[in-house]
Amino acid sequence: MQLPYSKVVGRRRQSTMSRGIDYSKWDNLSVSDSEDSSVDDYQEENCDHSGDDAQLKMFSSALQSQFPRPNDTASSGDHSPAEIALLKKGISYEKEQVSDDNDVGWLLVGPSKNIKIHPNDKSIHMYSSIIYTEDPNTYVPDRSDYEDEHVAKWGIEPPSLQEEGGDGIESFIARMMLSSNSDAREYARLNVENPESQFIDILIGRRSQYNNSDEITAAMKFTYVVRIELCLCEKDVWRRVRVPSGISLSVFHDQVICPVMGWSRGYHGYAFEDPRDGTVIGPAKNSAYIDTMHVPMLYKKVMDDKGCPLAALLLKKGDVAYYNYDLGDNWMHRLVLEDIVAEEASVTLMAGGGACPPEDSNGLDSKGSGSYADFLEAYKSNPKKQKMKEAVKEASRAVNYSQPWIGCAPIPFKPLDFNIEYHRMLLSAMLSGPSIKTQRGNFVMMPGGKYKETMKGCDNCGNRLKPLSKCTGCRKASYCSRECQVQAWKMHKPECKKHSAKKKKK
Repeated sequence: MQLPYSKVVGRRRQSTMSRGIDYSKWDNLSVSDSEDSSVDDYQEENCDHSGDDAQLKMFSSALQSQFPRPNDTASSGDHSPAEIALLKKGISYEKEQVSDDNDVGWLLVGPSKNIKIHPNDKSIHMYSSIIYTEDPNTYVPDRSDYEDEHVAKWGIEPPSLQEEGGDGIESFIARMMLSSNSDAREYARLNVENPESQFIDILIGRRSQYNNSDEITAAMKFTYVVRIELCLCEKDVWRRVRVPSGISLSVFHDQVICPVMGWSRGYHGYAFEDPRDGTVIGPAKNSAYIDTMHVPMLYKKVMDDKGCPLAALLLKKGDVAYYNYDLGDNWMHRLVLEDIVAEEASVTLMAGGGACPPEDSNGLDSKGSGSYADFLEAYKSNPKKQKMKEAVKEASRAVNYSQPWIGCAPIPFKPLDFNIEYHRMLLSAMLSGPSIKTQRGNFVMMPGGKYKETMKGCDNCGNRLKPLSKCTGCRKASYCSRECQVQAWKMHKPECKKHSAKKKKK
C-alpha cells in the first residue's frame, strides 16, 4: 500500500476560497431519513541506506508511544491511566458518575464536554489535540493552515499541529496502531466510537443538515459541466461530462465516473473529499469493498454517500473537489465545476483525453497517480523502449482491460489514446442498467463474479440518479424530491395508510 500523501491533490491548483463552509445557519435544521528511463541504470552498489537508521528510530518511537514502559504509566492514587495522561497534558475533563446504567465512569473532554474517553484509554497522546480544544458543534477548520487551502481528514489534523515527521512513516504506524490496539477494542466492546470518531460523528451530523438545507435542494435542479482529471496527469488523462447536479454521489461513482474513466465496476472502494472543510464522503454502509480497510488510516472515517447529492460537494462555478479511487493505490482525481446549465435528465460524455490507468497499477513501478505520471513522461519520451513495451503489455493484463465489465473482448492498453465512442457505450450501458446495491460483507463481488444490483428509482418519475427518500408514513415508497412525493400522494395515500396501520398494530 502506498503511504498517504498530502501534496498530490494540491499541486497545480489555484484556490479561490479562503474559508470553510459556514454551517451556523443550518445548525437548527432537522434532518430527514431520508482516488524514468534512468531506472534502467540503477545499480545496487549505488543504493543509499543512510536513512534506514532514522526510519528505525521513528518506528521504535512509535512502538514506545503505543506500548510505554511500566514507569511511564505509573498510576497515582485514585486516578485512572486516562486521567493521569489528561492531567499531564493540562487537559480539563469531567468525570461521569458511576451508576447502574453507567459502570464505566467516562471522562468527558472538550469545551462542551461532549467527547467520551474511557478511563483506561492509554492512547490520549495519539488523538488530535483538536478534540480537546474545539467544540465539534461549532468547529470550522482554518483553510490557511493547509497547503493550497485543501483541508484534509475532517480538519482535525492541521499540519501546524502535527509533530515533525508526522506526515511520514511514524504517523502512519501510529494511525495503524490506533485503529487496532486494545483501547480500540475496549471502545468497540462497549459499542462506543473512539474519541476522534465521536468528534467526526458530530461533524457528520452538521454536514447532513447542510446537505438537506434549502440552498442545496435548490441547487439540485440544474445540470453541471464537470471536468474529471487525474491528479499529476491533468493534461494527459481527463474527461468532461454533463451530469444532473442532484445525482447521488454513490451513483456518480458507479454509473458515471467508472465508465467514462474506464475503471472496473464494483472492484475497488473510493472516497470524495471536500477541500473546504475536510469532509470525506464514501460507501460507509458498504463494507464489501476490501480496500475500505484503509479508511481509518487514510481518513479516520467517511460519511455515507448514498443520500448525498453532487450539489453538496460542488455548489458554485469554479468549485473543486476530489475523488480517490482504490484506497490502496490512491488514484486521486480532481473534480472541477466548469459550468452550470439548465437541468437535463441524462448524462453526457462531452470530451476526454488519455487512457484509464491499469487497475492494481499493473505494469507500473509503483502505485497511484504519481507513479502513472512518471510512467507517462517516460512513455512519451521513448514509447519503443523495451521497458515501456513490457510495461504496456503488463498493463493490458489489468482487469479493466483484460476483462471489461460490459462483457466484450479484451482491449489493448494504449496510454495516450482515448476512444470516446467506446466510453460513451460504457456510459449508456451503465445508465440503462441497474446500480450496485449496498451490501455488507468481505467482498462486493458475489460467488461467480456477480454483485447485487437494483433498478430502484423514484416511485413517481422513475429517476434513478438522484438520492431517494422514503415515505415517512409507510417506509415503502421512495421519491427523488418533495414535488414528486406531492404529485404521487393521491395514488399512494391508500397504500400508505394500509402499511401505516399495520405498523401501529405491531
